Amino acid sequence: MTANPQPPTPAGGRWKPSFQLIQAGTVLLLLLVLCAVSASQTETFLTWQNLVYNLLTNAAYLGIMACGMTFVMVAGGFDLSVGSTTTVCSVVTVLALQALTGQPVWVSIVVAVLVTAAAGTLLGALNGATISYIGVNPFVATLSTMLVFRGIALILTHGGQTESVPLAMKNTFSQLYWGKVPLFGSEAYQVTVPILVFAGVFLICLYVLRFTRFGHYVYAVGGNENASWLAGINTSLVKAATYAICGLTCAVAAVIYTGMSNTAQAASYRGLELVVIASVIVGGTPLGGGSGGLLFTLVGLLLLSVIENLLPQFGVQEEYRNIVRGLIILVVVAVDVLARGGGRKARRT
Repeated sequence: MTANPQPPTPAGGRWKPSFQLIQAGTVLLLLLVLCAVSASQTETFLTWQNLVYNLLTNAAYLGIMACGMTFVMVAGGFDLSVGSTTTVCSVVTVLALQALTGQPVWVSIVVAVLVTAAAGTLLGALNGATISYIGVNPFVATLSTMLVFRGIALILTHGGQTESVPLAMKNTFSQLYWGKVPLFGSEAYQVTVPILVFAGVFLICLYVLRFTRFGHYVYAVGGNENASWLAGINTSLVKAATYAICGLTCAVAAVIYTGMSNTAQAASYRGLELVVIASVIVGGTPLGGGSGGLLFTLVGLLLLSVIENLLPQFGVQEEYRNIVRGLIILVVVAVDVLARGGGRKARRT
């Protein structure tokens, strides 16, 4: 059995856009309007410095994590542990580099990255196995592992001490965040390494989710798990694999973001899971799974990133920014719920 992630064409030949497509289009329109208004009110908004070095670079590691979260949520899952997973991966990265002190710098970095990728995938697979094979509710399972993984980070850092990249590797390792690549050979317009990594992860995930059999299985499981199982799909393996992918993207994001400060702390990335989940939901991927996708997530990520970039420029204090973030998530989820179940509820009443 394969699932077509595209909206079905109704009998009669006339295609009607799905609610998720309408929602994503609305969010995209809101994004464009917000950018236009911001450009007219703030002179620095459309500068290369702000758009590339500030907005997109800061959004890159969130986008990498959101790619993995999209797999999980399209399959009907949920992962509250991505912040803690990223924390553990950042600590593993630094500890691996410390253990490899004395080896050639690039060899140490490559080995540390591979070890971190393995650690992130393992943590994600642990979530997947707990949910898929044991049958624990995704919310309960990932809420539990969020605490467990944070505890592991505390143990690895001996109670929360800051772990630092060895001095001999700092300059090279920091290029994973601060490095820049000239665009079309122009030194005036450069793209940062995090943006390039995000672009690569996004394209790979987009291909896997949209153009492979596994990707079709992910949509099928999210749409109707029982029917998918009856059709011969190993639904437990598919769901577990989506969590493993999510863990891997957390590892990639951890490596990139650790390069910014060359340190790792057990208290890092608290609340990050909410921003990542919000990016996926705001873009139009529903909580129930079965539809949505990475292009939707990209739209949601850009909208939230633009809002996050503009609030300080307009002098909005941090406590009010939290209110804005929360209201955005609440409104989007409420609209999704009303569109899916509002009519049935009205008939029952």
